[in-house]
Amino acid sequence: MRIVHIAPNAPYNDYWGYQDNILPKYHKKLGHDVTMITTNTMHKDGKIVETDCADYVLNDGVRVIRLKRKNYFHRTLTALNSRLCVYEYLKDINPDFVFFHGLISTTILDVIDYKKRINPNCIIVQDNHLDYYNNASSKKDNKSKIIGVLSRCFYRNVNRKTIPYVSKVYGVTPWRKDYAEKYFKIPKSKTDVLIMGADDESIDFGNKEVIRNTIRSKYQINADDFLIVTGGKIDQNKKIHLLMRACANIDKVKLIVFGDVQENFREEFNQIITKSNNIIYTGWIASDKVYDYFLSADLVCFPGTHSVMWEQACACKVPCLFEKWDGMEHVDNGGNSSFVCGVTEDSLNVKIKELLFTDKYFKMKEIAKSEKTDVYLYSKIAEKSLECVPVNENT
Repeated sequence: MRIVHIAPNAPYNDYWGYQDNILPKYHKKLGHDVTMITTNTMHKDGKIVETDCADYVLNDGVRVIRLKRKNYFHRTLTALNSRLCVYEYLKDINPDFVFFHGLISTTILDVIDYKKRINPNCIIVQDNHLDYYNNASSKKDNKSKIIGVLSRCFYRNVNRKTIPYVSKVYGVTPWRKDYAEKYFKIPKSKTDVLIMGADDESIDFGNKEVIRNTIRSKYQINADDFLIVTGGKIDQNKKIHLLMRACANIDKVKLIVFGDVQENFREEFNQIITKSNNIIYTGWIASDKVYDYFLSADLVCFPGTHSVMWEQACACKVPCLFEKWDGMEHVDNGGNSSFVCGVTEDSLNVKIKELLFTDKYFKMKEIAKSEKTDVYLYSKIAEKSLECVPVNENT
């Protein structure tokens, strides 16, 4: 089957660990002919820069076509009406399945034209990564709010015209599925959840014990210590400082924190570290090494706002602890995770002691190690993403 992924908005870097990298990779592993059509922008040295428009094949066999977005007379209009001209490429490739990343690009109109004019049997699905927390209208400045309102009105109309030709719209979390329904008015009959997760090949399950022992030895953590791991972008919203205070000096508990501390939070962070003898700060670690730290943990904890590391931690088959957010229940699949309602230093302290090698914890560990957490691996996510394809074609 010929599959085309279209990512018309975000910068794209070859071989990174984002969904638009890994999902095409696993579609290719399933035996399909896969092409990614994306922008000519990429991340470099902390900035978004333009690169060459190009057509090339990655080492995993995925073809990448980089295109420049169409420019309009005003840059705000260019940003609002984000568009890649993909129609001629679709005519040439003649895909059977198009996975369109996002709900806010008029590039989808080219895809619908292709389906109507060239291949009426082509299956089109979209996904949604936006929610009430990260959309433009949630920003504090007036300009962003105005753009957000204009965008909502505009793309509601776009999606109203295109949704009859789209088989499914996936939210990458239950909350984002709900957002697609309420914000963009996508019919519930056409929505579902397709979670993000981890690249199977990035998690070295076969060497888990060696990895666990190596990391614990590096930081002088005893085999019978209860090791909690957390990290990422360290700021107020992530509430890692509350976890640090909650863990401070609890007997037999060690906490590893990795990531970058935001400048306006550094002084408070350092004060907590100085006063605690059981908290280890590693600094920034490479994204592919984060999985090793998860594998070494007895518990992975993210007590604040969501990031894809939630699902990646679940994929590592270790018990997890998260702040309770409505619409984020997907990170618990049968009992591998637990939640804290109303995160405070005290509530985290109580929950950690509740899980400190208790029967409840060992039950979580048993479930986390089971096949129930396979759903967080991209090999399974890729299979689900093709559920709209008739069985005889999905081979």
